[in-house]
Amino acid sequence: MKNTVTASNGTEIYLNQLYSLADDFIENEYVGDERNIPQSAAAMMVFIADRIEKPSHDDIEQLDKVFQAYVKICCKYGILPTLELFALLIQTSPSTFSDWQNGEYRVTSAHGKTVKKWKETCRGLVVNRLHNSPGTNANLIFAAKACYGMVETAPVPIENKEQVALQATNLPKLGMLEESEVEK
Repeated sequence: MKNTVTASNGTEIYLNQLYSLADDFIENEYVGDERNIPQSAAAMMVFIADRIEKPSHDDIEQLDKVFQAYVKICCKYGILPTLELFALLIQTSPSTFSDWQNGEYRVTSAHGKTVKKWKETCRGLVVNRLHNSPGTNANLIFAAKACYGMVETAPVPIENKEQVALQATNLPKLGMLEESEVEK
């Protein structure tokens, strides 16, 4: 399935160079077979990164557009997007994002807020995957805790002081009714 849209004249076009490069990766590495793409997410991002101009860190709006295209590619191929994988795509260190988020660098720009938004997007997709998975994925649960600070919570028991547990002596006795006790 190509990453194209059909124009009004019927021509298929790419809306973003990343989509074209994702298709090139699939054609070159997997001969069009998309089933193993999730296991090769890093390879796909390196393939794309090697073929695009490194985006400037100065233009956070452009980086945000690249991030949105990255998320769309990840979602299409069953890859959970991460800031680490995005850093690989745009050829930067993941710690750069931490610096922006923590206000250690580019304090007066929108970089910090944008990285927080990216992190929330990644976190939301992890939560979505956890909620929609047919079983339990211990690796994903661990990643959710380690990367996004999620915690497991147990249901809080509701205590009612007026509610007393029934004991065997309080239960009605069951047995056979005498014929005289049956209403006619």
